[in-house]
Amino acid sequence: MELAPVYNFEFTPTFIFFDAQGNEVWRTVGSFDAQKVRDSLK
Repeated sequence: MELAPVYNFEFTPTFIFFDAQGNEVWRTVGSFDAQKVRDSLK
C-alpha cells in the first residue's frame, strides 16, 4: 500500500507494466491477459 500513492492506484491487484526507461506502458486492475504481457516483451 506504500506504493499506491506513488503510482496512483486504489485497487489491488493492479498490474503496471513499465518499459526499460521506467515509463508506464499499460496497467490493468484484477486479472491480466498473459498474451498482452508476452506481446509487451517483444
